[in-house]
Amino acid sequence: MHATHRYDDIIDLPHPDPKRRPRMPIANRAAQFMPFAALAGYDDVLRRAAGEHDEAVAAAEAAGDADWGA
Repeated sequence: MHATHRYDDIIDLPHPDPKRRPRMPIANRAAQFMPFAALAGYDDVLRRAAGEHDEAVAAAEAAGDADWGA
């Protein structure tokens, strides 16, 4: 690749401030880019599965099963 100098005249200029509206707070700007819940309900399924696993482990311990499926 070779170097180009197409933007040398503007590269060091300060970023312009908006004239009509104040800048958006950084916290609000960051919220725009937060991931959306692509897998709606997935957390609930994981919590339910973990609860079922914990119940199964507790039942196995209560029954004296120390083998853990090995």
